Amino acid sequence: MSGATDRAVPQPTQISSWQRAEHNAARWMRYWGYADATARPGGPDAGVDVRARGALGQVKYQAAQVGRPELQRFVGARPRGSTAELIFFTGSDYTQSALTYAAEWDIALFRYGLDGAMTPANDIARRVQRRAVAQPAAPAPVARPSVSVRASAPPERPFWQRALRVWFGVTLLLAPLGSLGDEKTYTGPPALDAVKFVGILTGCWLVGGYLLATRKGRRTKRGEAEPSHPPAAPRPSTPSRPSAPSGPPASDDLVAEAARMLSSGRKPHEVDRVLRERGVRFLERGRILNEAKRPTPRT
Repeated sequence: MSGATDRAVPQPTQISSWQRAEHNAARWMRYWGYADATARPGGPDAGVDVRARGALGQVKYQAAQVGRPELQRFVGARPRGSTAELIFFTGSDYTQSALTYAAEWDIALFRYGLDGAMTPANDIARRVQRRAVAQPAAPAPVARPSVSVRASAPPERPFWQRALRVWFGVTLLLAPLGSLGDEKTYTGPPALDAVKFVGILTGCWLVGGYLLATRKGRRTKRGEAEPSHPPAAPRPSTPSRPSAPSGPPASDDLVAEAARMLSSGRKPHEVDRVLRERGVRFLERGRILNEAKRPTPRT
């Protein structure tokens, strides 16, 4: 395992997208001792979302439980002959078959909350946490100036802006075709008319293509680093454990109501729609459904 560079417990961060979930997993892997852990959302990952010397990470941003097939694909993504430790992250939960398979293949399983806090889901994950706490702090290396660092991910454009850019983009793509019969534009000779058409076509398509490509917001390039955070002040005491998620917990009333609807014969997707209409968020709906499906212990 590489030397740790950031020994302060990662600060809470809102997990609102799969990109933020991957960056959050990379921060925790660096805290656990994998100093070069890096997430590159959007690039080719071949089944691996976070890479480091000595460890590979896979991150799932979904409401459904993680089963054995997902872990099998993760094991298959590890290069042949590699001894890198496998660490799996999810915002929901794991099935019993997934827990059994993880014990057989020595996979650390973690659950992350809406505020980015990590909770171990098996003994292997708890071993990773204990090993990180026991490690002494190491001096941080000098940052490489060639890597550009962003303070935060670019926000997504509002719907009306995206629709407007799509409308203008499509109009510009079709505009050159409408100018073919314009006698005021193409006055001859043919060679000059051809040059005019090529110029109009190139300009309109460049601008229209740019508007369509950037309709959701400015895209992050592969070479850009993930969002960074200012270094935390040194703490004289042992680093504290990750704080509990600050997001709204699954209400007992909602869990009980979801269990009643399931027991009455309603499908899980129908219960999910009811919870969505009540304003329950995506990951929270998955937790409520998972708790509602569990059998009630007899007293």
